[in-house]
Amino acid sequence: MTRKSERSSSRVRSSRRTVLRFGVPAAAVLVGGGAVATVAANASELGLDTVFGVSREELEADLKTRIDAYLASTDTLVEASVAVEKAGMRLDYNPAQTHITASVVKVEILAMVQQYWGSVDAIPEDHRELLERMITESHNDSTTSLYNYLGGAEALRAAHERYGLQDTAVDAQGRWGVGWSSAPDQLVLTDLNLFAGVLDAEQVALGRELMGAVVEEQAWGVSAAAKEGEAVWLKNGWDVESQLDGLWVVNSVGVLDGDGDEPVTMAILTSGAVDDAEGIPIVEEVARITREVIDTE
Repeated sequence: MTRKSERSSSRVRSSRRTVLRFGVPAAAVLVGGGAVATVAANASELGLDTVFGVSREELEADLKTRIDAYLASTDTLVEASVAVEKAGMRLDYNPAQTHITASVVKVEILAMVQQYWGSVDAIPEDHRELLERMITESHNDSTTSLYNYLGGAEALRAAHERYGLQDTAVDAQGRWGVGWSSAPDQLVLTDLNLFAGVLDAEQVALGRELMGAVVEEQAWGVSAAAKEGEAVWLKNGWDVESQLDGLWVVNSVGVLDGDGDEPVTMAILTSGAVDDAEGIPIVEEVARITREVIDTE
């Protein structure tokens, strides 16, 4: 099953608070862009933008300006990081900033389970059922069962290394939902699950099936940036965090226009909302802004 998008409205609830802004750990920037971005950048230097379009640098500057202005307008403590890719063009916003993953880590666990069994047909029925509940319902007990079966924190740490993640760390106490990660790393994991390469075509098809069937009440997030009728594959994560003095992380990763010729892979991580009701509309507006910018490439 593939979720098809419907147009939805967004509302942002503004609030004033005197709470001090919190800091999040920073790590090395993961640089991307691809061949198209390189061509566009070179064309810009040669004054050929009218032929090749705007450069990656110009698009990233526009993305930063627009997201900065939007977040400032919300009068909240929310901080965001974004990574997006379309047709070889990759853009980042605050790529070195890391956030607690919450349930978006389930995308990585999905890949780990698929690699552990080696093929879709080899996945036992009980694990297949756990995978379905983990992704479509964000069921935590199902996640814990799979996580423990795979080997817990050590298995997750090994997966971070195997998948080439640069800024992703396992929680010191081994809990699956409170590690830290960056938007570029989450973009890597989203692509890994939904496009053939690390996983084979049947494994990718299972990932698309599950991430395209997320229950309606959890289908918010990057889906807000989808155009009517586009296929959407996504997974969200949201939770209140003691590490953030009771503030929330609200995250969304996925692919828009999944059945099209130029799919858009997007990862949005945020910290600092007072609750999910405040954080979700902000994530969705950031997704819309990001889609508008990447579509101008």
